[in-house]
Amino acid sequence: MTEQSTNADPSASTPVANPFSWCDIEVSDLKQAESFFGEVFGWEFVPFGDDFAVATKDGALVCGVMKAEGPVAGRGLRGYIATDDLEGTLQRVEAAGGSVAKTRREIGGDFGWWAWFRDPSGVVLGLATDRPAA
Repeated sequence: MTEQSTNADPSASTPVANPFSWCDIEVSDLKQAESFFGEVFGWEFVPFGDDFAVATKDGALVCGVMKAEGPVAGRGLRGYIATDDLEGTLQRVEAAGGSVAKTRREIGGDFGWWAWFRDPSGVVLGLATDRPAA
């Protein structure tokens, strides 16, 4: 194992080693999740069995959505969904039955801004943008 520098420049354009290549959103109600994410982001869904669907946008793969049992807390990875309109997306989240968990925050270091939202089943996901507030 090689030693990594603690002085890494996060703004460097070198590709990230082992980037995330896929994520699944764990939900308690698959149909409700499809409706919610479809309304907020315009995603379409391709079912894979009774408990899993693949979300697509304009024919491109976005992520998996899977039915999960048990409490929402501790369900794994928090993903961030890119958006050009952070506040508009948060408004669509609320209109579709979700809620805002944290409003716009600056990432720092000229990396942009983020926010968190809660889907109708209670899962908290992030939004990220490089665009300042209007």
